Amino acid sequence: MEPEVVVVGGGAIGVSAAYELARRGARVTLLERDGLGSGCSAGNAGLVCPSHSAPLATPAALREGIRSLVRSDSAFSIRPRRETLDWLARFATACRSGNVQRATNAIRSLSIASLDLHAELAELGTGFERRGTLSVYETGTRFAEGRKEAARSRLRCQVLQGAEVVELEPALAGGVAGAIFFPDEAHVDPLRYVEAIGEAAAAAGADVQTGVEVRSLTTSTVETGRGSLRPKTVVLAAGVWTALLARSVGVNLPITGGRGYHVDLAPLPGDPRVPILIQEARSAVTPLPGRLRVAGLLDIVGRDLRLNAARVDAVRRAAARVLGHDGHELIDVWAGLRPCAPDGLPVIGRPAALPSLVLATGHAMKGISLAPVTGRLVAELVGGETPSHELAPFSPDRFRRARAA
Repeated sequence: MEPEVVVVGGGAIGVSAAYELARRGARVTLLERDGLGSGCSAGNAGLVCPSHSAPLATPAALREGIRSLVRSDSAFSIRPRRETLDWLARFATACRSGNVQRATNAIRSLSIASLDLHAELAELGTGFERRGTLSVYETGTRFAEGRKEAARSRLRCQVLQGAEVVELEPALAGGVAGAIFFPDEAHVDPLRYVEAIGEAAAAAGADVQTGVEVRSLTTSTVETGRGSLRPKTVVLAAGVWTALLARSVGVNLPITGGRGYHVDLAPLPGDPRVPILIQEARSAVTPLPGRLRVAGLLDIVGRDLRLNAARVDAVRRAAARVLGHDGHELIDVWAGLRPCAPDGLPVIGRPAALPSLVLATGHAMKGISLAPVTGRLVAELVGGETPSHELAPFSPDRFRRARAA
């Protein structure tokens, strides 16, 4: 039988959508060209943190991106090239739009709901642990900004200074300007999350196929390396490659790749127990089973996957600064492309011109955090239900309207 729904992409978003659809009784087939979690999902820091809800497009990010043209150690970098020029123009406009707080509120609303869903999914073996997260600030200026952001968020938190920081997390070397602890937040093992939800989707009746490349779409078919499928609905959750597939059916989606990095280190006694966000460096230190993961930075590079050794060093130096040493044995170095929309908001919804298509991409560094709620929203859209969240801020048609304006 032909599937009712084809989900393209086997990352955190794709498996979450397939799981929610299968639970509702839909005949769903998930197609992934490699293995589940083989893209940017497995390289994620694994944090589930509503406190980290600001969009990518902010005035501060624009200033940092401009500085990156002459500095190699910027936490966020842009490298103008032909394939990213349109994206950069849209990004600069979004940074100056004055809508940062509205976008932050929209993302936070999804993130709070997603945290609750992560807790429900823990029994599936996602590696969910609720130890809280600790946002660490290396400068007084950024710490003051962080306190204001925390107050606006109305999330339960504890502001720490001086010895209080090291008392809560002894692995920190001290010398940081301050920290904010969010006790309700959590983390998962990213690859374990994708695999566990993929297995749960299959157990619920989804046909999960790996090693199947989707080559193009038409308005009625999905063309793969193994033949054609004719579903009623296609869910595109293929990360940075979503834009290429959407273009084949006339949908222009300005998604580009933001190259992120992680360094996995062999664990040592005294490693952090609580996940740490190093705010100025846009990096995170996450204790995962059998390793300490340091993940971060974002380079707007299109689809360039080449690993930049200088950027890897910057990730590792950020962790060494706050931990006071760099004595860990190196296990793994990784780089992957995070799908980034120019306004920094995810893309979740149906294009008005093609209602048989549902898009779920553009989550940038928040893919794991927002995966459960995105999967639920996709299933609600496909099933004709009223979405449980306001989707106007995430509509794929917002780019067409912005271009027209």
